[in-house]
Amino acid sequence: MFKLRFTIRMLLLLLLVAMLSGCWDRREIEERTSVVAIGLDLVEDQPEMLLVSVQIPVPLKIASSSGADGGGDSKDAVIIMEAQGRTVLEAIQVLQNRLNQKIFFGQTRILAFGEGLARQGMHTIIDPFRRDPEIRRLLWPIVVKGRASELLRSRPNLEQIPSVYIMSMFENGTKMGTIPDMNLGNFFIDLSTKGREPFLNYLEVSGNELVWNGVALFRGDRMVGTLGTEDTWQMLRIDDEMDGGDLVFAYEGKQDQLITIGTELIRSRKSVELENDVVKVKYDIHLEGNLLEKTFGKDLFTAEDIRKIERDANAFLEEKAKEMIRKLQQSRSDALGLGKDIHAFYPKIWKKINWAEAFPKAEIIVSYHFELRNTGMEME
Repeated sequence: MFKLRFTIRMLLLLLLVAMLSGCWDRREIEERTSVVAIGLDLVEDQPEMLLVSVQIPVPLKIASSSGADGGGDSKDAVIIMEAQGRTVLEAIQVLQNRLNQKIFFGQTRILAFGEGLARQGMHTIIDPFRRDPEIRRLLWPIVVKGRASELLRSRPNLEQIPSVYIMSMFENGTKMGTIPDMNLGNFFIDLSTKGREPFLNYLEVSGNELVWNGVALFRGDRMVGTLGTEDTWQMLRIDDEMDGGDLVFAYEGKQDQLITIGTELIRSRKSVELENDVVKVKYDIHLEGNLLEKTFGKDLFTAEDIRKIERDANAFLEEKAKEMIRKLQQSRSDALGLGKDIHAFYPKIWKKINWAEAFPKAEIIVSYHFELRNTGMEME
């Protein structure tokens, strides 16, 4: 009995000692240099070298939320530091050698890739971000038209910290159903999912303005093309069952009579079959919406006018869907994840095909069924 009690006490003592050692490497937040955005580019004259840019906020320069005096100019709220290296971590070590505190990536919100780097392939580039426990899976990875360093140096007027502006742009866009919710964790999942190709949001820097221009398409880890904003909205409706942006189309085919409609996706259904070694996919998508704007004077209150708007909307949406699918098949990039669904839900078909070869030849038909709920009020 005595031996049992002694053993239990020793085990408890060892457990307490182990718990006390949990904070041996702690570091106060004030003793760290927090990075809020990272940019990765190829060095222009040395393609074997990487240029790593980091955006670091300067706490003393950031104005308080109350607007009280003491904050600095918003242009001085962040600093940009750059370093070159053969690998990402080698460049970061060069940066660390120029700083008086340890670099901390726990607050990083933006991971930007220059288009040149993305088109070359990013398998080895993203490896350290998979392994580093400080890197959050909810940060936003994006491809920048041109160079990622230009994005970090931009100064949007509505926010002191540019990365906060970009983060708000994406978060609000996903809530509105107009921007894909592609965070780092989802990107990693798509990279390793059989039958699906990844994509990333695509930004363009124009002076101090940042413009969302759709998505960058990948085949494996290599960027192979882009989809514009309207094409991306089609992909969101078909794949993610999101609303997408407003529709602007010609009433009765007349380009001087434009109609704008806000939409709400109700449901999307898909069927797949294999016929003569060709995969045939059929989407049926049901939308509802309201008339938001028209550029001509005719009242649109009759049942026949409403049917015409619905037919025009269906024709417009189906044509745009056809264009989007054509671009995906030409790029051989299954960003819709059709292969993933066939692998999961149609295993008999999956075993009979090579999806990499079957996808560009697949017959993919999208049928829309739009219902106009409200034409709004007009004043005489």
